[in-house]
Amino acid sequence: MTLHHFIGADKELPIGEYGRNPTLKPISELKIKGIDVNKRSQVKKNRKNSENSLVKVYDTEEDAYGIDIVHLDPGYEAVRNKFTHPYIYELQGYLHANNTPGQRKSIKSLFLFIEKHLSKGESIEIYSCLDGYEDEDKGESMDVVINLNTLQFGKHIKFKDIHHLSHIFYLEDKQYVLVKK
Repeated sequence: MTLHHFIGADKELPIGEYGRNPTLKPISELKIKGIDVNKRSQVKKNRKNSENSLVKVYDTEEDAYGIDIVHLDPGYEAVRNKFTHPYIYELQGYLHANNTPGQRKSIKSLFLFIEKHLSKGESIEIYSCLDGYEDEDKGESMDVVINLNTLQFGKHIKFKDIHHLSHIFYLEDKQYVLVKK
C-alpha cells in the first residue's frame, strides 16, 4: 500500500517541485543504451520533439530526490478533518524513511521548503496515512511538534539544524506533525 502525505497551512503554498537538481540537456546529447538517437530522430523529424528538445537529466541518484507540492486531489478530501489549517495539499516525496541519502534529501527538502515559506509565529501541519484510509482516525500517540526556532523535535529531542533533522525524522502511517517557526 502507498503511504500518502499531506501538508496544510494558513495561507496558500506555492505548487511545484523542490529540492531536485536536474540538468537540461538536448536529447541528441544523451547516450541511451539500445536507442539510436539519429535513427529515432529521422522517424520523428516532423514531430514536436526533435533531437534538440531538452530533457531533465539527473547526474546522480541523489539529484533526483526532493518533494512536490500539488493541489489536493478530490479523492482525498476526507483527509481535511485531520487539519486545522484551511489550505491542504498533497505532499509527494520519499518521506517514509531516512535510510538513504536520497530519502534524507527529500526530508531536508521538505523542511527547507517549510522554513522558507513559514513566517515567525506561523505553523504548518503534515499528515500521513495509507491510501484509502484518509477518513480513519489519526494515531494521536504519534502526534509530534517540531519547532524550527528552538530546534526541538517532540518533547525530548534537540536537533542541530535541518540537515540533522533529516537524519532523525520520517513520516509514519496516521502520523500528524505540527511544525512551528
